[in-house]
Amino acid sequence: MAKLKVIRNMIDKNTGVVRYAGDVFEANDANRIKELLDAKVVEEIKENKPNK
Repeated sequence: MAKLKVIRNMIDKNTGVVRYAGDVFEANDANRIKELLDAKVVEEIKENKPNK
């Protein structure tokens, strides 16, 4: 699972959802994540986990 931030407006062909630049969403499918990253329409958000 990865958090993705949209950097170019897109229509998600799997769900039909319109996503605008700046939107953040989660994706579970590794192949779909790779496809979106390769198309350069999203960037992965790295989460910083707090140290305890």
